[in-house]
Amino acid sequence: MKKITSNDIAKMAGVSRSTVSRVINGYSNIPPETRDKVMKIIQENHYYPQLSGQLLTGKQMNTIGFFWASGGNIANSPLTSSFLVNTIEAAAARRYLVLTCILDDLVSEENINNIKKIFMEGRIDAGVIVGADNNEPILDELLGLGKIVGLFDYYHENEDIPNRITVNFDRNSGEQAIDYLYTLGHRKIGIIDGNMNRFSSTQRHESYLRGMQKHNLPIRNKWLYYGGITEESGYQAAKLLLENCSGDYPTAICASNDSVAFGVYKACSEYGLKIPDDISVIGNDGDITGEHSSPPLTTISFNFKDMFYSLVSRVIDVIEDKEDVERDVFIPGIFKERKSCKHIS
Repeated sequence: MKKITSNDIAKMAGVSRSTVSRVINGYSNIPPETRDKVMKIIQENHYYPQLSGQLLTGKQMNTIGFFWASGGNIANSPLTSSFLVNTIEAAAARRYLVLTCILDDLVSEENINNIKKIFMEGRIDAGVIVGADNNEPILDELLGLGKIVGLFDYYHENEDIPNRITVNFDRNSGEQAIDYLYTLGHRKIGIIDGNMNRFSSTQRHESYLRGMQKHNLPIRNKWLYYGGITEESGYQAAKLLLENCSGDYPTAICASNDSVAFGVYKACSEYGLKIPDDISVIGNDGDITGEHSSPPLTTISFNFKDMFYSLVSRVIDVIEDKEDVERDVFIPGIFKERKSCKHIS
C-alpha cells in the first residue's frame, strides 16, 4: 500500500505543502477553516508525518513494536515479563530492535490513537500484540491498512490474511487435563474458565467439555464457573463454586490457567479444604511459580520462548517478503505432574 505523503494531503486539501506542515506543527497563523479542512483529510487518510528521510526513501526501520495490552506492570510475574524478554531476544537474533508500549486496553480512544500513530508514522515495520481479545476492531483496521501484525493467543478459523501472523496454545490441553484426572479416579470435576473473550479460554473450555463427554462425566452448572486470567479472578470464581455446592464439592477443579489455579488454592484454604486431600487442582500454562507453590501445581506447561521466537521470526519473514510463511502456529504443551492432584478410589 502506497504511503500517504504531505504532498498528497496538500493536493487533496488544495493548499501548499508548507501549510500542511504548519497545521501539523500547531502554528497559530492558519485560518480555522483551513486548519479544519486539512485535519479532516489527515484523519480520513490515516496520515502521520514520517519520522525521518530514511523512511521517505522506503527503507525499513528494522524495528518491531511490542504492545502489551493487558494493563498493569508487565513485570508482575515471571511468565508475563518473559513475553517481552523473549520478543526482544528473538528480534535481536534477526538484528531487529523492539519498541515497547504498555497499554491498559485496546479500546480507549487514547490507546487506539497511540497505536495507530506508532504504526502510521513508520516507527516500526510490524507490531507484536499481546493481550488482545479475539475480536478487536483496531486490529482489523491495522490489517486493512496493510500493516503487519503478530498476535499471541488469537485465531480466526478459515481466514487467510497474509499480514496477520499468530501463535497459539495447543487446542487439546483441557482434554488432556480431564484424561489425567479420570485416570486418577475423579468423576466429579469442576471447571473454572478464563476470560471468554480470549481465544485460548474458549478453546480450553471446549476442550474440557470434550474430555468430560468422552468419559461420560457429569457437567454440572454448580461446578462450572467463569473466572478471568488473574489469581484474584480465580479466587472469586472458586469462592462462588464452593459457596453454591452446599457441601457437594467436586473432587477436582480444572483452572483455565495457573494464576487462576493459585486463586483456587486461596479459596480452598479459606473453606478449610486441603489440596489435594479434599480437592485436586490442575492448572494450565506452566507458570514457573507453580513449582514452588504449596503443594506444587500440576499443570500443562508451554514453552513461551518457542512461542515468541516462532511468532517474531515469522513476522520478520513477512517484513522481509519471504515466501510461504506459516500464518498460524499452535504450540503443544508438556504435562507436568506434581503434587496438587491425588488418586482416589
